[in-house]
Amino acid sequence: MVTVTAKPDRDPGAPGCDGAEDPEQAPAAAEGPLESQPEPPVRGQALFRAAETLVSWVEARSRRVVPDEWNPLLHSGAVANTLLITACVTGVLLLVWYSPSVHLAHASMRAMEAGWLSRLVRAAHRYSSDGCMAFTLWHALRLASARRFTGARWLAWVTGGMAVGLLWAVGWLGYWLVWDETAREIALVSARAADVLPIFNDPMSREFVADATVNSLLFFVVFFVHMLLPLGMGIALWLHIARLARPEFLAARPLALALVLGILALSAVLPPVAAAPALMAVVPGRMALDAWYLWPLLLFDASSGGRVVAWTLAVGIPVFAAPWLLARARRPAANIVTPRCNACEQCVKDCPYDAIAMVPRDDERRFPAQARVDPSRCLSCGICVGSCHTGAATLPHYDMLRERARLEQWSAPGGGAAHAVAFLCHDAVPPGLRVDEDGHCNALPGYRACMVPCAGWVQAITVSRLLRRGATHVLIVGCGGVARFREGMRWTRLRIADERDVGLHDRRLAERVRIIEGNPRQVDALRQQAAAFLAHRPAPAPRAVPRWAGAVVTACMTAALLWGGSVVSWAPRKMPPRLAVSFRHPGAMEEQCRRLSQEEQARRPPHMRRDTECERRRQPVRLEVFVDGQRVHAQAYPPHGLWGDGASVGLESWELPAGHHDVMVRIGDGADPDAWPFVSARRLELKEGVRPAVVFDRASGFTWYPGPP
Repeated sequence: MVTVTAKPDRDPGAPGCDGAEDPEQAPAAAEGPLESQPEPPVRGQALFRAAETLVSWVEARSRRVVPDEWNPLLHSGAVANTLLITACVTGVLLLVWYSPSVHLAHASMRAMEAGWLSRLVRAAHRYSSDGCMAFTLWHALRLASARRFTGARWLAWVTGGMAVGLLWAVGWLGYWLVWDETAREIALVSARAADVLPIFNDPMSREFVADATVNSLLFFVVFFVHMLLPLGMGIALWLHIARLARPEFLAARPLALALVLGILALSAVLPPVAAAPALMAVVPGRMALDAWYLWPLLLFDASSGGRVVAWTLAVGIPVFAAPWLLARARRPAANIVTPRCNACEQCVKDCPYDAIAMVPRDDERRFPAQARVDPSRCLSCGICVGSCHTGAATLPHYDMLRERARLEQWSAPGGGAAHAVAFLCHDAVPPGLRVDEDGHCNALPGYRACMVPCAGWVQAITVSRLLRRGATHVLIVGCGGVARFREGMRWTRLRIADERDVGLHDRRLAERVRIIEGNPRQVDALRQQAAAFLAHRPAPAPRAVPRWAGAVVTACMTAALLWGGSVVSWAPRKMPPRLAVSFRHPGAMEEQCRRLSQEEQARRPPHMRRDTECERRRQPVRLEVFVDGQRVHAQAYPPHGLWGDGASVGLESWELPAGHHDVMVRIGDGADPDAWPFVSARRLELKEGVRPAVVFDRASGFTWYPGPP
């Protein structure tokens, strides 16, 4: 027979344990509860609550069929990083078959489709890129719905937004490199947007007037940027997790294998196929579209570069400024009462944000170090309070000793009828739930409730003292799904299970404690679980799902998600035939002289004094276009360059009715307005969906691109 000896009935976290100075005696309970909310609500709280409801509903349904460790929706950040690495690896492998040349790119893509290995690698590259974007957006929605972007989280939010932007740019440019009909539209939209910005001296749209004008060097630059941007993403991701302790950067091996299995299965069954080769003079018909990256084509056509830039600024600025635009006042950071600190380092181990560090002692205590909080990192979650058994860690706005005194006053003999105590995480309960000054809750009959910043704030010693002083049960309600403060529920479960140094240390007491996940929109479910606990009904066991079933469901979920982004089709807006005229030509040099006055000469050094001063500038270049004998365009284009000594550049286009037209283009480059040294004319047949072009430069003169017959 094995005899079990109970541990002494002594609070392991009682004042004075481990040689630390006795904390202050618990003060008398003040009137009313303390302000438990870590931070005031953000602006637009109703919208974030609605998003949180959607996220919780989706995740709750997925958890019914997929275990948490296999569920990619619950590990979206790690899954996105895993798929990003998969996309990078497959992208490097594609260089074995791909030719980064505007003349050979499409042919090399067609050659890939003919080989099973190259086809599989290309499909895996496509679908892993799609998966990375899909789970990145889900990750952003999860964090935004939980309001995890205010305070010290601003760095993670801003760098995460940068990573999303870079990821989209990588995918957008990747489709450009296919150089098919879809790539044609991508290039035109990109060029029109770039022309709006003061970046390039010449309009980039000139490069895509005709097939022969597409610059091979520009195509290689796009390829180089596509290969380089993942490095910038790596830097952004490093900063993204810089303030997190124990970040889940990559998915666990079983989940990663299930993801890869789903991608390979989809790649083998539905490999992507390139569209017809790009023809700049021909508007393509309906084509398949990757909705994860090519959604701008659904909103903008090739002529709306200004709207692209305006929309990007209108969305990007509020998103990046959200930590400051939406946040309200911030709670003060946690504080360490140095005389109580015994250098156990438990708060350093438990802090989810690396906001606490051990530093040399600044008093005469015999301990080698003391804890110190970095206010720029602290989120006032109170997890350090729950990990500190000596009471050294405190929240200025939610003092643990004062709240403990109030709770013990209820549980002490003479404090009223026997009751249970409920610790309610502020972000895990419905907004309509109310707790009065005496702890009575409108949704939890039979309980005295206490609102806390986070379930991790609850000390095991506090739970022990309440149970020993008369409380019948202790219920702890924490965040389910997206936790506001990451690891609060995890540490609380381990403490109550006595798997931490600051645990409950009494298995008999643990039977009277239950930890459940709350839902901000399901007050009835909370009431039922709380009543079941009082009635001594066991907590419902999670549904057991075989590991193989979890792997299969995860693979199928991933494949369905990625396939859904590929079923969108799109066709460019049909427009009448359009004639384009482009030129780059330096105007004639002109010397303009003026006589300097005596005062101007006197202000100059003796060796720079002269009677006249001359400036050499180029004349504007004049362009006139006639269609069927009618002048449709006449304009002078000033020279480019800081000093007005560069070439003049022009790009114009006009809608014309279908049919045959006589077109004449003439260019003048001198001071004489009647001199037209460069003239060319031709009869063109304009068809719907065909865009002929005329290109002029000084070296080769006029070149006509009438389009396909």
